[in-house]
Amino acid sequence: MKRLVPGWIFVMSATALLVATGFVLLPSAHAESAASRASALELFLDVYSMTRATYVDSLDSQELIESALYGMLQSLDPNSMLLTPREYENLRIQLEGSFEGVGITLGLRDGWLTCISPIEATPAYRAGMKAGDRIVEIDGQTTEGMTTDEAVSRIRGPEGTMVDLTVQRPGMTDSIVFGIERAVIDFPSVTASFMIDGNTGYVRLSRFSEESARDLLEAIRQLEDQGAGNLIFDLRGNSGGLFNPSIDVSDIFLPAAAEVVTTRGQAVGERTYYTSRGVLYGGRTVVLIDGGSASSSEIVAGALQDHGAAVIIGTRSFGKGSVQSLSDLGEYPGLGHYGVKLTTARYYTPSGRSIDRTLRDDFMEAEAEGDWGIVPDIEVEPQDFDGQLMADLETGSWFFKFAVDYTLENDVSDDFWPDGEVVEQFRRYLEDSGFTWNEDEFESSMDYIERALLREIALRVWDMDSYYQALMPHDSYVQRALEYFTEGE
Repeated sequence: MKRLVPGWIFVMSATALLVATGFVLLPSAHAESAASRASALELFLDVYSMTRATYVDSLDSQELIESALYGMLQSLDPNSMLLTPREYENLRIQLEGSFEGVGITLGLRDGWLTCISPIEATPAYRAGMKAGDRIVEIDGQTTEGMTTDEAVSRIRGPEGTMVDLTVQRPGMTDSIVFGIERAVIDFPSVTASFMIDGNTGYVRLSRFSEESARDLLEAIRQLEDQGAGNLIFDLRGNSGGLFNPSIDVSDIFLPAAAEVVTTRGQAVGERTYYTSRGVLYGGRTVVLIDGGSASSSEIVAGALQDHGAAVIIGTRSFGKGSVQSLSDLGEYPGLGHYGVKLTTARYYTPSGRSIDRTLRDDFMEAEAEGDWGIVPDIEVEPQDFDGQLMADLETGSWFFKFAVDYTLENDVSDDFWPDGEVVEQFRRYLEDSGFTWNEDEFESSMDYIERALLREIALRVWDMDSYYQALMPHDSYVQRALEYFTEGE
């Protein structure tokens, strides 16, 4: 067949990218001849060439190739994907748990680059940056029209170098220029740890990274020193991360040689993972889970549940019982550094349960059979709220914008909770801003509204431990865990 665009350079680079992502080399469950593979690759190149040459608008080669690979991988399952250079770098940072920069979470608010929150104990935090600060210049260059990705790439840099951030702060007329020295920024996987009462400790693990087990054990040891005979281990909203740390985290609670998880896949075979250290925390343990607990969180919850090492309290977990392998594809000249995340195995809990739903045909069907996920030993009824109204409030940053004004005009006491008076102020703020809503929907979502207001207001003035401590009396999951401990006395 005649090529519309011969381009041997493209053919070589496209073939290399396809080979690296497994189009040619990954093992197949079905015998496939070399001729068939070559013919399939020829088909791809013919369609690419035709599209590139005759489509109504001019097209970018890189975008076409990326879209084709996205489609190929997404046709397999929702967890397999091509990682563009930016996505691959962001994932690497999340998994390694550190990067070089100043330590601020960025977002767009009213079209401007805004500090959502400074990470505690980082250069930005020590310099005095606050949530709500609008970053108008980076090293003298305006941020107007700049995306968050562009801003992140400019703010990050080698440890020891300087960056100047010009900030407009609500309530202040003049701009502030922060000259900040970049440093290695650690993303903590343990985001809260404290005693709830004289005998009960609380620890929250937000993700599974290389340091998660070490950080968790250190936090538990500190709680034990304060008398924690009971432990509430919070995995709610923890969507996973690295696989191996789930084994190490389980090892804290299980005896030596206890089975944690078994993985099975056509290319990787079958492997069972066991603990090695013996029980490191022997107190009574409750694990909190919800619909946001997935992957490594479910491995830990499933292992502790099957071995009777903890009581699981909450709502059914997400049901991501599959393992993804991350492949570094390397640098492609003119394109960047790519990676591929590919599902290579399902995992099974010690009792043999496969809790995965993401590889099932009915994954997106609300009425699908409920035989997936980790089912709690004690279920907690989740709070109702109007999803669309809350989505409108969140995407419009209404909680955030109200919190900026509120903290300028009010002191936030140590026992602060957004009670009726604060909620009423929020109502008036929305009315004055022209936001409209259905009152029944607003009232039915009061629990969500109060928590969202606390989140945005408190995190401007408190550390994470103080924030979570304020939540405890209003957290039905935690209160049910405390009841369980009392029932066992």
